[in-house]
Amino acid sequence: MSATKPAPVAAGKGLVEEPVAQEGIAGTTFVSRRFHFVGVGGSGMSGLARLLSGVGGVVSGSDCAGGSIVERLSDEGHDVWVGCQPERIKGLDGYVIRSAAVPLADAEVQQCVRQGFTSLLYAEAVGRLSEGRRTLAIGGTHGKTTTTGLTVSALRGAGRDPSHLIGGEVPELGGNGHGGKGASFVVEACEFNRSFHNLRPFGAAILNLDHDHFDCYPSTDELIEAFAGYLARVRPGGTALVEETVSKAVLSSLRGDVEILTVGSGLWADIRAVDVTERLGCFSFDPVLLGERLPRIHLQLAGRHNMFNAMFALGLAHIAEADLPGACQGISDFVGVRRRFELLTGPAGGMLVNDYAHHPVEIEAVLGAARRRFPGQRLLVAFQPHQYQRTLFLLDGFAEAIATADTALITGIYGARESDEIMASVSAGDLVNSVRALGCDAHFVERVAGLPEVVEKHYRPGDVILVLGAGDIDAAVGRIVAGI
Repeated sequence: MSATKPAPVAAGKGLVEEPVAQEGIAGTTFVSRRFHFVGVGGSGMSGLARLLSGVGGVVSGSDCAGGSIVERLSDEGHDVWVGCQPERIKGLDGYVIRSAAVPLADAEVQQCVRQGFTSLLYAEAVGRLSEGRRTLAIGGTHGKTTTTGLTVSALRGAGRDPSHLIGGEVPELGGNGHGGKGASFVVEACEFNRSFHNLRPFGAAILNLDHDHFDCYPSTDELIEAFAGYLARVRPGGTALVEETVSKAVLSSLRGDVEILTVGSGLWADIRAVDVTERLGCFSFDPVLLGERLPRIHLQLAGRHNMFNAMFALGLAHIAEADLPGACQGISDFVGVRRRFELLTGPAGGMLVNDYAHHPVEIEAVLGAARRRFPGQRLLVAFQPHQYQRTLFLLDGFAEAIATADTALITGIYGARESDEIMASVSAGDLVNSVRALGCDAHFVERVAGLPEVVEKHYRPGDVILVLGAGDIDAAVGRIVAGI
């Protein structure tokens, strides 16, 4: 499925790609340097604020809830505050960027508009940014955040300084957003609400495709149509990088001048791994890209799924015409994203894995990686279901994945954007009963706040604790770790 591409440009270690052309501020399509963020405490919004500040933007922001992200932004020198304070808005033009949760009628948004600011949703602002840079977008149901981090690390290993926007905290990359000096922009392509239709990537990846956001995509056909629409926006002469089993219906929307590269384990995949070895759940392999065998990659990330994420990162580095041996080293150096198989050790030597997994496929991958990383040890899983609709439609899958643990503690469902009817249709108790029916020792924990005490009751020395979920279960991790 591949076509001939120009040979990669050998950037070499220590080199930086050519600076971007000055369009707006530092190679973006924004004509003003002034940006105000309403809802700046979100992971995406804070990353975008950091990115735009890094390329010369004058940034301010507010958040109704405050929290650690706002505090960190303030510590970094950004003009941010808690609560709605329209009188603090400065400037007579610019852009006001709001999260999807902030209405257009918000008082700060309206004050900005009165002062000549252009109002944009977060996804619209990211889309504008993608038009002014050589954008590499990472889409798919699972693995976007880790693969985005791996791609940035690959480009840095090749001597590049890309801008990036990542949906998680990556300490080694300086956080979730960075305004780089180079032409590349590496960004997650989020399918929720079809946000990725705002992007104009030069390279677009689809890591996998599973049904997840049932509120946006009631049917599989609608999901496929949405991903096809994402690929339809790949720039002329660009590349689509897709997992080898992705439906041909997803590829049908591609322009005729867009190259298709496949990633997989099949003999005919354009990017694949050979001579694969494993040590305690971490994989090493020789990548083969379009028939060329490249330097060996030694992953520090646990799980076979991360070997495929790494091959996608290498493929995106190829699309960016980066030095591939350097990119392989950058991938090997990457240590991971916070809350993606994040290993924590308690004062008594106990081990805890903190992970964002909130879909059956993700839970299965995390538990599988934990079994390989900690052979022979019991797994005690604490899981907070995320969204009633997802829990309802994927109940059997959740039960099968969780039942591979030795003991499971399941909290109340973390709801978001859901009707009373949907919320009445399923409960965490239903999931507990389904897990028990499969032979696993499962227990219901009503509130996340009570989780540390319940973990202490069921914990045995030598157990590995896994804390999983995309809601607020992370708030309990510190107390749990302190007790092991």
